[in-house]
Parts: sequence; C-alpha cells; structure tokens
Amino acid sequence: MNIRKPLKALSSLWVGSILAAFLAFLTQVIVARILGPNEYGVLSAALSAATLIAPLAGFGIPQLWLKIFGVEGYAGARWIPASFKFIKISSTATIACLIAWALIAPHNTESQIILFVLTFHVAHLLFTEITSSKLQLEERYQLLSLIQIIPHALRLLIILFISQSFPSLINALTVAMVYAATAIPTVVLGLIEMSRLKKGAFHLKGHTHITNTESLPTPTSAQIFFDSLPFGMAATFHLIMFQVNIILINYLAGAKEAGIYNVAFAIMTAVYLTPSVIYQKFLLPKIHRWSIHDRSKFIEMYKKGNIAMLVLGVLAMISVALLAPWAVPLLFGEKYLEAVPVLQVLSLCAPLRFLASSVGVTLVTQEHMKLKVYLMGIAAAFNTVTSIIFINYMDLTGAAVSAVLSDLLLLSLYYFFAQKKVFSQTKSTISEKKI
Repeated sequence: MNIRKPLKALSSLWVGSILAAFLAFLTQVIVARILGPNEYGVLSAALSAATLIAPLAGFGIPQLWLKIFGVEGYAGARWIPASFKFIKISSTATIACLIAWALIAPHNTESQIILFVLTFHVAHLLFTEITSSKLQLEERYQLLSLIQIIPHALRLLIILFISQSFPSLINALTVAMVYAATAIPTVVLGLIEMSRLKKGAFHLKGHTHITNTESLPTPTSAQIFFDSLPFGMAATFHLIMFQVNIILINYLAGAKEAGIYNVAFAIMTAVYLTPSVIYQKFLLPKIHRWSIHDRSKFIEMYKKGNIAMLVLGVLAMISVALLAPWAVPLLFGEKYLEAVPVLQVLSLCAPLRFLASSVGVTLVTQEHMKLKVYLMGIAAAFNTVTSIIFINYMDLTGAAVSAVLSDLLLLSLYYFFAQKKVFSQTKSTISEKKI
C-alpha cells in the first residue's frame, strides 16, 4: 500500500491546523495580556455564545454532505439546491437568535454591542464549515489549510497593529470588530466555492463520475432538515460540552473568573487539535466510505485509532499538568495564575477526549448518527447541570471537574454503544463464517 499520498495530505492538514491553532493561541495570549481578566472575560463569554449558537446556521448540512457524497458519490449533487435553501433560512434564524439573546439576557451595553458585532463571526464560522466540507470531498487539503490560517493571521496582524499604533483604542469591542472584519475573506471564498458546487463544478475523490441522476428523487427542504438534524444537534451538543462553562461562569461567578477560565480553556483547545485534524478534517469522508464499502479497513482504523489516541492523550495530559505552573504566567502573565490549578484539572480531559474522538467517529456512520446525538445530549445536559452546581460550590475548579466528569461519561457511552451497535453485527458475521 502506498502511504505517501495520505501522509502528504495529512501533513498538509497538520501544518495548516498547527499554524492556525498557533496563531489563534498567540492572539488569545496577546488579547488576554492587553485587556486583563475582567474585559477578557467579557469578550470570551461573548465569543463563546456566538460560537455556541453558530451550528444552528447550516445546522449539520456540511457534515451531511460528507455522508451523502461519501455514500452516493456524484449522485449526491441532487441534495445541493435544497441544502442551499435550508442554509439561508437557518442562518437568518441563527443571527436573529443571537440578537435576541443580546437584548433579553442580563447584559450591559458593551456586552450587547459585542454580541451584535459577532453576528459577522457566525457568518465566518458557517462559511468555514461548508467550504471545508467541499474541500475535504475534493481532497484539496492545501486550500483547506489556507482557509484555516488566513483569518487567524489577519486577526493577529490587525490586533498587533492597533495595539502598537493606537493602544488607547484596544478594548473588548475593538477586538470583536476585528473578528467581524476578518470574516470577509472566508465569506468571499465560501461564496465562490458554493457557486461552483451549485453549478456541479467539483471533483470527488474515490468516486466514479455519474452524469445521469434524473431517475433519483430530488430532496425537499423538509427532508434536508430531518436528515441534517442529527449532525446539527451533534455540533450543538459538542459545543455545549466544550464551551458552555465559560458562559455559565460569566453569569454565575463574574467576567473576571470567565477570563481566567478561558486561559485554561485556550490551552486545552490547542491540545485537542490532534484528534480534530486526524478525524474531522482528514479521515471522516473516508470513514463514511469504508463503513459501507470496506468493512475490514473500517475495523482496522477503529482498533489502531483507539491505541494511538489513548497514548497521545496520556502524553498530552502529563505534559499539560507538569508545564502548567510555568506556562500560564509566562504566556499570559501573573494576573492569570489562578488558571494553573484549573488547567491541571482540565488536563485529565485530554486522554478522554482523544479516545472519544476515535470511538465516537464510528457512530457517525450509517444509521448510528441519531444514537450518537442522544449520547451527546445526555453528556451535554449532565455537563450543564453539574457545572451550575459545582460553580456555585467550587468556583472555577468546579467547572473543570464538571468538564472531566462529562468527558468520562461521554467516552463510556460511546464505547458501550459502539461495541453493542456498530461492531456486534460484524462479530456475529465472523462467528457464522467460522461455524
């Protein structure tokens, strides 16, 4: 087997993701140092709210495309017109929800304006997702890497320029406006790629070109909604698991505490990059294909992936726990020392999330996606409830403990149901062949 091509593709994604994550992390470090814990907390909570609601725009359509084209090949093009119609409706509703949240929730004027501005960031996240799906299907990994890097690079350069040339202008609102402005390149590129997709100008990897799809039914918007619903709910539940603690801390403990927690969260976000690149940006389209057409490769991927993710996750946990007392004050400043014990608790999440990426991806295939959504919903609800309780009694440490327990619960649910639902049929088939 020639592994040079997949290794080249993975290395391209890896370099792009590493550079994007580094630029995003460096931006967080600079912004945290400039703003201080209180104002940084205001910005962090607003960004988390915008990011949390963003999956409603498109609501699983990008992930649905990966599944449809992975299974149907070029025949999947029949889903595109209804998909675009649904994206327009859902994105409009999402922006309206964010504006309503800004007006209804207990915000001061600054927080409200920041949330209004970040509606443009929602557009950025939407177009990043839908463009990334198209590029993954075409295996255009170099361009995919670029759309990850460019917005982060622009944010960093603009913030550095303003902080050096007009230091008095730097505040949470200014940074939010930078996030809004840097959405423009992503949206423009996304519109170009979506125009090509609508015209049928795309080349799928691993599929034979099919031109006659007239005999196949054209999906309706209602069908698009119900088929994308599990993916949209999964993305929402994932972000609840990932970011709801920052929002809750902001309302329950205060903006300063939210800023401190976000420092630990920013570091862990960089740590979680490894499984995200491997599974979401590289393997996912292939996993959909293997689950149908190459079951042995699908099982091999699962077994080897579990071992690799467990080893990498344990190494990440040890590294973060040991380096936290030195890294936090060096990078973010002495003002954020309270983030050290929080980060050390959150480091326990690393092996859990790494392994959950490998186990959980098997539940995205075939008819199992709805089950995965239910499991994620259970874990997200658990995380929300325990965070509210633990933050009131244990402050920031309580939020971190809730995150660890929620990740442990999700991994346990993934593993149990992957064995029961995804692989039980394969084991039965093997046993019958032996008999």
